[in-house]
Amino acid sequence: MNGHELDRRAVEAWFRRRGLPLVVRQDRRGSALLQRAIPALVFLLTLDPLVSLLALWADRPRGELEALLANPAFVVGQLVVVAVAALVLPALVAWLVTRWRRRLDASGRRVLAIAVLVLNVPVLPVIDRAVGLRDNVWVSLTINVGATLLVLLAVYVGAGSILAWGLRHAVRQLGTVGTMATKALPLLVLVVMFAFFSTEMWQIADALPRYQLWSVVALLAGLSVLFMIATQADELREMTDRASAGGLDDLAGQLRDTPFAGLTGGEEAVAPQPLSRSERANVTVVLFVAQALQIAVLALLVFVLFVLFGALAIRESVVVSWLGEGLASGRLFGIELPVSRALVQVSIFLSVFSGLYFTASAATDPHYRKAFFDPLLAEVRTSLAVRQVYLARRAVGSYPGMRTVTDR
Repeated sequence: MNGHELDRRAVEAWFRRRGLPLVVRQDRRGSALLQRAIPALVFLLTLDPLVSLLALWADRPRGELEALLANPAFVVGQLVVVAVAALVLPALVAWLVTRWRRRLDASGRRVLAIAVLVLNVPVLPVIDRAVGLRDNVWVSLTINVGATLLVLLAVYVGAGSILAWGLRHAVRQLGTVGTMATKALPLLVLVVMFAFFSTEMWQIADALPRYQLWSVVALLAGLSVLFMIATQADELREMTDRASAGGLDDLAGQLRDTPFAGLTGGEEAVAPQPLSRSERANVTVVLFVAQALQIAVLALLVFVLFVLFGALAIRESVVVSWLGEGLASGRLFGIELPVSRALVQVSIFLSVFSGLYFTASAATDPHYRKAFFDPLLAEVRTSLAVRQVYLARRAVGSYPGMRTVTDR
């Protein structure tokens, strides 16, 4: 494999890691398809027997199972076990296999991909039947074949890359908690603090059945989504139109810390490359998910803050004077919390309202925009700049005509 081929693969892998698989040329999307599907197939290979074991464990007499579920500690423990078995352990195994795959050469990766496919489709159903986890081999085989085909289709259209990028970005957003706590939370708390101490707010929130509260949450979240779509559409239209017209400012600076760092070409090498509909949709989804994760992390911070603040600052006697006797204990997703139901309801409502306020502020307020929205747009600009050079080099073959920035 020559250096140009390695460069091309590195750039295409870079696009996929950034959640932009549809930027990769269509004739390359099916390349090494089975090898790229290894993480997802290993995830399914690990998940299948774990789910079967959990199903066997839960197959108890109804009375015994109801007695166990009546114990809150047991419920919490089982939720942890299910989360580890269904998400953490398969994801960990898939990650370890992926790291191992990167150390293999091309032939080794092909052998690994074939081995995973064989284990996942014909071998696993037979093993499940032999050890008593499944009764019907053919049903298991059909399910595994269907799941494998869906995984391959998802990898081909880029869904796996977008999902993996979203998970990595979500983890990265957790690292910005400090920035949010110092730059976003203080003003947000000032805005909603008066509502938090309002008797009417507590009465309204406490009177809502939980399903109705979630309906209110969905309404406010929908408004946030509509506002995000409206503001992002204008920003993206300007950026993508400039990229399609070849309007790349400071190309060398935008290529810094990318596979094309230190390289650029003449004007002919970065000629206008109009974005296709699928590319525009891919860029839109990436920016939307990135901002949505920001808002979700902030809303979660506000919820935790108000629950802690309410538990410390508002005595039960005060809440009783607002709402009357008979305060119910708080529950969230079936888990009982050591605070009142009213406090949980109020905190949920105000956290979602804060998310809506933050959505509007991030696009309109210069302080919020500089700290939270502009960095997301900068990532998109970098991706579009790399796309221009990538397609230009693809168009002329073997990436000729490129020279270092310092040689210009």
